[in-house]
Amino acid sequence: MEEYKDSNNIHVKIPMIAHESWNKSTKTKYYVVMQNGNTFSGQEIPSSDVTRTNITKDGDSAFEATALWELDVSLENIKADKIQICIYDNDRKYGFWETNGVADDDTYPFVMSTPIIEWNKVTNYTSDNNSLKDGIFYAGRDAELKISTPKLQDGNVGEFDNSIFNNASESKFSEQKVVANKIETTYKITTDVTKLDGIVDGLASSDTNKYGLDTVLTYEIPSDNLKIPLSYGGLKAISLSAEALDNASINTKDYLESSFINKIMGNLGTSHTLTYSWFYSTSDNINDLKKVSTEFKNDTDRKADGTLGTDWMTLSAKDGFTQYLEKQALAGKKTYLMMKIYLDGQLSTLTNPILVQIQTPALKVPDKIDFGTIPAKDIYNGGDFESLTKDNDNLSVSIPSASKNAWQVSASTEETGNNSIAKLNGQLNIFGKNLTTTPVEVASVDETGKTVNLPLNAKVTFKGYHNPLAAGTSFTEDINWNLSPKTTVSASE
Repeated sequence: MEEYKDSNNIHVKIPMIAHESWNKSTKTKYYVVMQNGNTFSGQEIPSSDVTRTNITKDGDSAFEATALWELDVSLENIKADKIQICIYDNDRKYGFWETNGVADDDTYPFVMSTPIIEWNKVTNYTSDNNSLKDGIFYAGRDAELKISTPKLQDGNVGEFDNSIFNNASESKFSEQKVVANKIETTYKITTDVTKLDGIVDGLASSDTNKYGLDTVLTYEIPSDNLKIPLSYGGLKAISLSAEALDNASINTKDYLESSFINKIMGNLGTSHTLTYSWFYSTSDNINDLKKVSTEFKNDTDRKADGTLGTDWMTLSAKDGFTQYLEKQALAGKKTYLMMKIYLDGQLSTLTNPILVQIQTPALKVPDKIDFGTIPAKDIYNGGDFESLTKDNDNLSVSIPSASKNAWQVSASTEETGNNSIAKLNGQLNIFGKNLTTTPVEVASVDETGKTVNLPLNAKVTFKGYHNPLAAGTSFTEDINWNLSPKTTVSASE
C-alpha cells in the first residue's frame, strides 16, 4: 500500500485481487471506518473518488479468471487517528464471492478490507535493536524504522534538519507487511561514515551539559508528519579551568554517553575488538583533523589510542597536548576533538566533534595611560596630575566560573632609562597605590564567571625636579602586570 498527496487530497493506493472483469460490476461500494481515541465512525466513499486499474501483466497465467487491481482512493477531508478502508460488492458474476469475506464461514460476505492504517497521528513507531527508538543516531550502521502507515512514493523519504547529515544519509523504503491486522512499513536509514569523517564545521557541539548533537529526522507523510528527535555522536563538550587541571586530570569517559558506547559495542563489537583514536583541529583550519598520538608522541599515559570500552583518554596538566590546549585558549583560538572508532582496523563510526574550552583567567590593561603635556614649571615645582584618558583607563579581569580561588592583580614599574618618569622624581599611582619596581597588589577579584571592569584612577605626582629639561621631551614608564591566585596565609599555635 502506498500513500501520496495530490493537490489538497490524500490518496491511498491499494493492491488487491478481484474478478478479471471487476470494472463491469455496478454494485461496488467503498467505505472508510475511522477511529478517534475510543470513538468509531464510518462513511461511504463516493465511487467518483476511487479509481480502479487492472494491472495484471498480459499473458500472466497465474491469474486465471481473476486479475490484480490497484485502487486509488481519494480520502478528501478524512480526519482520524486510524482508518480502515472497506470494499463491498455482491455482484455474483463480477464482484466478490461470499467466501472472499473476512472469514470463510461467510461472517462478512462480499466484503474486503485493508489493514488498519495510522492516520493523522503517526506518533508510535517500533523498531529492532538497530533502531532509532532510543534516540541515538550514529554513522556507519544501518538502522530500521517501522511505522504503521502505507509506504511513501518518494525515493529518499526521511530528511534531517542538518544538511550535512542529509548529504551522508539515505532513508528508503525496505519492506511492508501486516502484523496483527495493522500495516507495517519499514524504512532503512543508511549513513556513509566517510562523508562525515573530517567534518567539524557544522557538527561541533559546545554544549557541556548534553551528550551528542541534537537533530530531527522528519518523514513527510501526507496525512501527518513524523518527527523523530535524535542525538548524534554521544560526546559532550569539555569546559574546565586550567586551575582545575592543575589539581586533577580529566577522563574522557565522563564526557562520552555510556548508552552510546554500549550501543556501538552491542551492534559492532559482539565478535570483534573495537579500537579508537582521538583527533583534534583548531579554529585556524577547523576541518583539518590531526591524530593526537601522532602530533604529541611523548605522553603514552594519555591513551589517545586504545580499546573501546576498556581504555579512556585522559588529560592532565603535565601532558603536552593539554598544555597545547591551554596555549590555544590563551591565544584566543578554539580547539575541537573527535573520536574515531575502528572495526578490525577499518573506520566504522565516530563521535560528534566537540569544542574543548580550557578556561584561563584573562587580564586586559590599557595600552597607554596618557597624562598629556605637563609644563616644565609643574615638574620643577611639583604637583598631582590625573590621566587625560581616565574614563578609558580600566582593568578588565575575567575569571573562569570553575575557579575556586580569589585572584589578585599586582603591578610594578620598569624604569626605562633617562626618560623615565621616576628620573624626574615622579611617581605613578593607580588604585591609590604608588608603583615601584617591586610588585604590589593593586586589586583583588573573587567574582567568577564574568568580566569585572575596575577603574585605575591613575595619577602622576612630581615632588620637584631641579635638573635641566630639554623642550619637547617625552617621559614614560612601563608597567608590569600580573594576575595570580590569591594566597591565603594562616597561622596556628
